[in-house]
Amino acid sequence: MYILPEIFISLSTLILLLLASFSKKINQKDMAYFSLFIIFFAQFFILKDIFYYEEIFNGFFIVDSFSSFMKLLILICAGLIVYFYIIVKNPVSLNRPEFPILILFALVGMMLMVSANNFLSLFMSIELQSLTLYILVSFSRKDSFSSEAGVKYFIIGSLSTCIFLFGTSLIYGLVGSVSFESISIFMSEQLTMPTFLIVGLIFILVSISLKISAAPFHMWTPDVYQGAPTLVTTLLSTIPKIAAFGVLIRLLVYPFSEITIDWGKILIILSITSMLVGSLGALLQSDLKRLMAYSTINHIGFMLMGLIPGTEDGITAICIYIIFYVTMNLGIFLFILNMNRDQINVSSIKDLSGLYKSQPLMATFMAILLFSMAGIPPMAGFIGKLIILNLVIDNNLFYLAIIAVLTSVIAAFYYIRLIKCIFFDQPQDELDIISNNQSKYLLGFFATFNVIVIFVPQFFLDLCSSVTLSLFALN
Repeated sequence: MYILPEIFISLSTLILLLLASFSKKINQKDMAYFSLFIIFFAQFFILKDIFYYEEIFNGFFIVDSFSSFMKLLILICAGLIVYFYIIVKNPVSLNRPEFPILILFALVGMMLMVSANNFLSLFMSIELQSLTLYILVSFSRKDSFSSEAGVKYFIIGSLSTCIFLFGTSLIYGLVGSVSFESISIFMSEQLTMPTFLIVGLIFILVSISLKISAAPFHMWTPDVYQGAPTLVTTLLSTIPKIAAFGVLIRLLVYPFSEITIDWGKILIILSITSMLVGSLGALLQSDLKRLMAYSTINHIGFMLMGLIPGTEDGITAICIYIIFYVTMNLGIFLFILNMNRDQINVSSIKDLSGLYKSQPLMATFMAILLFSMAGIPPMAGFIGKLIILNLVIDNNLFYLAIIAVLTSVIAAFYYIRLIKCIFFDQPQDELDIISNNQSKYLLGFFATFNVIVIFVPQFFLDLCSSVTLSLFALN
């Protein structure tokens, strides 16, 4: 019998909510450990039937290997972020039992997103995720920056919702259904595609672009990344991006596969703009969290390139890139979470000055992750970019490959500037020594992973190829 991990997490989270409300003995650390336990068992339910296929709830959701793979990535990232919450010194505002509970609720929304097979179920899933993230971003109520970030994120998120619903209504007006299967059948029967259908898809793409921080719809990203609590920024930069890309891939490859050329042109614009904005915007940043926001935008542009051809190889390349991107991002944000001076968290680039002299091992781990972010061989980031560039060149999109390489060179400047700051600048006020061994071991793991990938690239190619088959089987 197939057990839906979303139902298991939802019921377990409701039980935790009751415990948090009525038991005064349970604190936030207990809740975090319970959350880790729930996430672990949810992964077991997915792994048990990872190649299971079924349309459930009258076709509202679909369970296949692609959605299971994306859910596993989401759960692993969520588990690591909850573990970060346990091991690092958090601001007092985050030390409340409801914090890990909110992460679980957001997790349910994101898992449902990648399984959505209907615009109605997709909308409900996005809203469950979004409403929870609005709360998490503004969780530090006494911090004016967090409150401001929450308001900005809420306004942009509300705009994204309106745009999504407008696009969906145009498609429903033409097709008479919001089911992905019905839309796919309708499009396969058309000799020429109705203009309103393409316009509706454009609105939906704009809405999703706001979710994944693709330029020119990135305006909220730097401010929200900087203002939100660092742990929440860690979450925003990883899990929602995985879920949104899962939605984007399923949406374009399945119901809208007949107009690949049309949405491919839109993705080309989004990709080029994201790479340019991400690489150029980071050059003048002095705060690490803002710099990581522009770094995210740049990487999103790279991932979008893999989707432009609409082929199985492209989706495989994106899945590989997402795995590598997540490990790099989590490693760097784990270090930022441990950047303290006199027990106060700091995030200025200047604070990294002379880190190698006081913490040589941590500086080395950080340098490996930054080199990987820059795409320097033989790191994981280089492998991910190389696979996508090969795909783009194979599809004769040479100009796109040239722009990608040029923006990567620009991006390498600000990553190498950080490494120069760590190894060669004179320290001003040294950071506190990282005391918790768990953070050291995890940083070592992330750095080692980014180095050893070069020896086993075929493993990731085979893994991601096998999980993308279900997407193209539907066509």
